[in-house]
Amino acid sequence: MKNIFILFFLLVVNIFGYVNINPVTFDKKIDGKGQVQEYTLYNPTQNTLKYQLYLTDEEIEKSMKNWIEIFPTTVTLKPGRSGKFKVFVKAPKGAPRGEYLVTVGVKEIALPKLNSINTSTVQILTHLKMDLAGYIGDLNPKIFLKDFLVVLKENNLNFYGQIANVGERRGTLDFYLAEDKGRNSVYIGNLRLLKGEKIEASKLNQKLTKYDDRLLKSFSKYNTLIVRDSLSKKILYEAKIK
Repeated sequence: MKNIFILFFLLVVNIFGYVNINPVTFDKKIDGKGQVQEYTLYNPTQNTLKYQLYLTDEEIEKSMKNWIEIFPTTVTLKPGRSGKFKVFVKAPKGAPRGEYLVTVGVKEIALPKLNSINTSTVQILTHLKMDLAGYIGDLNPKIFLKDFLVVLKENNLNFYGQIANVGERRGTLDFYLAEDKGRNSVYIGNLRLLKGEKIEASKLNQKLTKYDDRLLKSFSKYNTLIVRDSLSKKILYEAKIK
């Protein structure tokens, strides 16, 4: 079964200056006691790299920048090593409900190169930016399907139509196929949709293997689609499909 993992990989022109970071989302309720998320930076190069972490909210209408603590604010990684930083967000009491954003920047800081005699080399440094979202209130994605259809042909599970998030916040959606009344559900993957985003259902397409024997042997019985919010685990959509 195809699993869809979220992993942001930034590669700059200089192949010796890049970094892996995981996860790349926040997507948590930030009212009440607040929430924390830990992130891992990995240096796959042969050089020691130093990164500065910062926050910005340029062109963001509803910002949570002033409610965030990020620690540490610098991370130095030796070749092949990883390091961590945390983001803590807590909205002030009485803040209006809604989805809030901030941009976290990860900027490489140039380190002095010992025993270097070439002073004319131009060094291109990694500069990664990722948008993180938090929300206040009991908000959930809301799913709308248009012309949705699923077909099994020669072990290929193909999806047709469009999937839209018409809810009040973004989210990662877990998709299942099930028999009547949600029995014997089978996980078929996940998709991340922003608020107001619409994508093609074909992004769920996959080739089934022998390990997917329930779908291969009894596909005609799987007439129900279930969509859950991976954060709250709530069922957002459950209905018969063609």
